[in-house]
Amino acid sequence: MRLLVATMLTLTLTCFPGAGHACEPVAEVGEALQVAWISKVPATASNQTWLQVVQLGDLRSLITRSTRDSGAALRALGLLGRLQKPRAAYKVTVFEVPRSALCRPMEGVPGTVVAGVPICDTPEQRAGAGVKAGSYSSCGYGTHLGAGVRGLDVFRIRWADAVTKGFCVLPWERMLAEG
Repeated sequence: MRLLVATMLTLTLTCFPGAGHACEPVAEVGEALQVAWISKVPATASNQTWLQVVQLGDLRSLITRSTRDSGAALRALGLLGRLQKPRAAYKVTVFEVPRSALCRPMEGVPGTVVAGVPICDTPEQRAGAGVKAGSYSSCGYGTHLGAGVRGLDVFRIRWADAVTKGFCVLPWERMLAEG
C-alpha cells in the first residue's frame, strides 16, 4: 500500500508539479540511518528547531564527487550561492535517527508517506537555517546551486528528536579530508 501511495504521489508531482517542474523520485530509506546537519560554526539549535539534514553516506559521496572542494560541496548542498566562496567555518553534526523522526520537505498532503518518510507539515516546509534561497526544490531534495541540477535528498528533523542517541560534531575540513 505504501508503495502504491508513493508511486501515485510521484506521478502526481511529475504530472502536476507545484513548482513548475517535474520532480524526480526520492530514495527509500532504512528504519535507522545516520544523517548530517551542515551549518556554520556559530550556529546552534534549540529543542524545537527544525534542522535540514542529508544522509551521511550521500554527503560522503557528494564530497568525493566534488573532489573534496569545499566551495563545490557547499554549493551542491545549497549552502553557498553559485558565485560565493566559503568565508565562514562550517561543521557537520552527525546523528543516528529512526526514520520515523524524519519528514520530507516536499509538496503534497502532509503525513503522506513517500519512500518510507512522511511529507512534512506546512511549518516544516521552509528551508532550514543557512540554506540559500533557490535551493528548496519542493520535491524532497535540494538544488545544487553551482550547477542548477538536482541535489541530495533532504529531510527535516527536530533537534530534540535528532539527539536522542547522542551526536558527533566534526569540523567541515575533516569531513572533506575523510570523504
